[in-house]
Amino acid sequence: MHIPDGYLAPAVAMALAVPTVPAWGLATQRVKKVLNNRTVPLLAIFSALSFTIMMFNIPVPGGTTAHGVGGTLIAVVLGPWAAVIAVSTALILQALFFGDGGVLAIFANCLNMAIILPFVGYATYRLIAAGAPTLSTRRAIAAGIGAYVGISVSALAVGIELGIEPLLFSSGGHALYSPYGLREAIPAMLAAHMLGASIVEGLITGLGVAYLQRRHPEYLTSLRGIFAPEEAAAGRPSQRPLWQIVLATVVVAVAVLGAIGLVEGGGDPNRMFNADWSAVDWPSVGSMLLVTAIAGVVLVPVTYLLLPRSIKRIGSAFVALAVVAPLGLIAPGFAYGEGGAHDVKAAFGYVPTGLQDLSGIFAAPMSEYNLPLPFFSDANAPLWHAGIGYEIAGVLGILAVGGVTYLIARLLRGSGGPTSVAEEAGS
Repeated sequence: MHIPDGYLAPAVAMALAVPTVPAWGLATQRVKKVLNNRTVPLLAIFSALSFTIMMFNIPVPGGTTAHGVGGTLIAVVLGPWAAVIAVSTALILQALFFGDGGVLAIFANCLNMAIILPFVGYATYRLIAAGAPTLSTRRAIAAGIGAYVGISVSALAVGIELGIEPLLFSSGGHALYSPYGLREAIPAMLAAHMLGASIVEGLITGLGVAYLQRRHPEYLTSLRGIFAPEEAAAGRPSQRPLWQIVLATVVVAVAVLGAIGLVEGGGDPNRMFNADWSAVDWPSVGSMLLVTAIAGVVLVPVTYLLLPRSIKRIGSAFVALAVVAPLGLIAPGFAYGEGGAHDVKAAFGYVPTGLQDLSGIFAAPMSEYNLPLPFFSDANAPLWHAGIGYEIAGVLGILAVGGVTYLIARLLRGSGGPTSVAEEAGS
């Protein structure tokens, strides 16, 4: 989903600023209406959550990997304009510090994941949930479906952007930038998401809304008013323990994704999702998981003890997510349309000129979520070195994205947003 540098012609990459920059401008004005003492930190938390979700790569059809975004969840809680700010901040910092997405492709990536995704997801959610009580199960289901549709449409947009490049920029029968044509890019992007990442995105969003319905229903009501207790009596979902719902949902999702993977692999577990799982060094994976688990046993309790009481739980939860993020390193293959020059040459027999010239135009300090130190980034180092680097980079990224988004929200609030929930309710 993150388009790297070299896959889009500079003219196309800059042209996509035409819809993206005005959307950012509108977002900074519209989001002021929902900023107050409660929602400023919430926006920062959701931006950090989006960053964390995007760190998790999962195997998907076609032998590639993909990830969720979390944009629809943010849109359901704070509105689509807030999602534009939150996801864009995460994407820009990913490109600048972690090399996830190109610096020249920032406008394209933000258009796809921070604008198209949350607006389509939110519109779908509103359509399905129309008239349903705030705490009804229908709302959670509608949010999940909206997220599924939103990220699928975003994937379609990426497929179109990659697919038109060979039509617009070719020489001597060779594409100058993305070599994937429309007939390849669109089906590949849709299959990878609709049969993989979109399912995960829908589950994250649906379960996220279900959690908020039970623990923080005030976040799901109109942000221009104060949560009315009597609304809790209308359409409250069943009180089955949330852990049971989460466990059942995860089991079903794993079963569905596993079945899809086996079908595509012809029933061979070593070819699930048409990827070569036999090439995975499982002993090294085991050592990585053991080392990162030990790190988590230490880091999560220490984080809980050191953080202020108001953010103990949420802070510890984010560290726990960073601890398990290296699971995404296990899946073989690379995200469709994100491979380097070596991957493209292996697939097409040549490297497009634009990809050669632009792919190295910017070197992120923590490229691929690894620390720029020999212990972590040595190509011959054990896999657990990369796992630890991935964890540390993830924690640093969470802090950076959350902190920057918080500062942006404070600045926007100070330039015209309401100063309190009470003032907001009275406006």
